[in-house]
Amino acid sequence: MADETIGAATTLVTFLLDRTGSMQSIKDDTIGAFNAYLGTLQKKGGGIEFSFLQFDSISLDKICVNKPVAEVAPLTDDTFQPRASTPLIDAAYATIEAVGEAIGRRDVAPKVVICIQTDGLENASTEHTWAELNLLIKEKSKLGWQFNFMGAGIDAYEQGRQMGIPAAATVSYDKTSPTATIAAFAASADNTVRFARMEAGSVAFTPAQKRAAGDRFAGAADTVKGMVKRAKTAIVDKVSL
Repeated sequence: MADETIGAATTLVTFLLDRTGSMQSIKDDTIGAFNAYLGTLQKKGGGIEFSFLQFDSISLDKICVNKPVAEVAPLTDDTFQPRASTPLIDAAYATIEAVGEAIGRRDVAPKVVICIQTDGLENASTEHTWAELNLLIKEKSKLGWQFNFMGAGIDAYEQGRQMGIPAAATVSYDKTSPTATIAAFAASADNTVRFARMEAGSVAFTPAQKRAAGDRFAGAADTVKGMVKRAKTAIVDKVSL
């Protein structure tokens, strides 16, 4: 039987989890889905190093940093305590910069995957702006970094667009459904493992994965994307005339 794990530690996966007060209503489902996500990485991604952070307006806490994924402890009721507001921009910016600094200390840069999860809209950042975060993510994306943005019960596509994360790498999952919640986290884990194994070129979600996650905003995002593309094409055609 073939070994299910990848060999050398060539992929650094970082998960930024929303710990704000509104997450209390979906606390149990989030714990279960995150642990399923972690379990997939532990079973199939033995060469993955894992960093885990939780954020709210009180603090951004590093639960573990660059740890072999097999050694990462599951999330529990005690280690996930929702509170306060949503400084999404500041938390994401600080997390990405910290990953960049860690990689800068290595002789060989690993592959990088960053997954950002939230159930709310930005409402508490004071240090950075959407434009600054967008520029940072686009700079890292040019280096091959991969990003997933997971929105629980919200239209995550507008925030993802402001961040600079493509619609294909964004999912808005149905937080009222434990099955859909698990499906969203499972999709991110599966895509991450496939990217780490070099079986996929990105961690983008498939349409089937989005449907399983109960994503009711994906179609609208595709429609807007198509409208923008057609508008740009029309402008080019007009100029060429």
